[in-house]
Amino acid sequence: GETHVVQHILPPALPARLEEAERGEELIDMARATEEAVADWRFCGLELSGGSLRDMRFERCEFSGCRFTGADLSRATFLDTVFKNCDFSAVRGESVYFCRCRWQGIKAMGAIFTDCRLVHMALENCTLVGANLTGASIEQARFSGSDFSESYFSECRHKALTVNEDTFVKTSFFGTPLAGLDFTTSRFEGVTVSDSGAELRGAVVTVEQAADLARVLGVVVR
Repeated sequence: GETHVVQHILPPALPARLEEAERGEELIDMARATEEAVADWRFCGLELSGGSLRDMRFERCEFSGCRFTGADLSRATFLDTVFKNCDFSAVRGESVYFCRCRWQGIKAMGAIFTDCRLVHMALENCTLVGANLTGASIEQARFSGSDFSESYFSECRHKALTVNEDTFVKTSFFGTPLAGLDFTTSRFEGVTVSDSGAELRGAVVTVEQAADLARVLGVVVR
């Protein structure tokens, strides 16, 4: 099989020491006004709920315990950035670009990340229940211990993606080929695919998962 392939996800390249942003909200407001990139800062407990980070650019930053609830992240760019225990719920992030980023303990319930790009991205212990990643392009990524129940991965493109101990219950993979993805350590049930089930060709599943998928496809397993 493919198991011998070593996957190289480039970690965020952060400076040894990041300066703590005392008044982070003001700093971000200023960068938005001047259309400059926000670089080399550590943000703690930032309150950005309902705000706009649209078209903004962040490089080599760390966000810890920050709230982005309902914020507009459309077309924003995040490079070499770490997010820890942040709340992205109900965020609007159409065409947002994450490169060499790490999400740890992120809550993104009902977040909209349509047409986003995730490159060299690690998601660890995140909750993306009901999130919409329709049209996403995912390359060199690792999802682990995360919950994608009732989320939408429709019409997605992926390359060198690994999933490990994740939850995909009632997740939509409509129009997304799953060939090469190994779901055996994950919960993978009640998923939505097209009537033909073509998306499932080449996916690696357990016997129990296969029985559940058979029901999805209208096959009776006795």
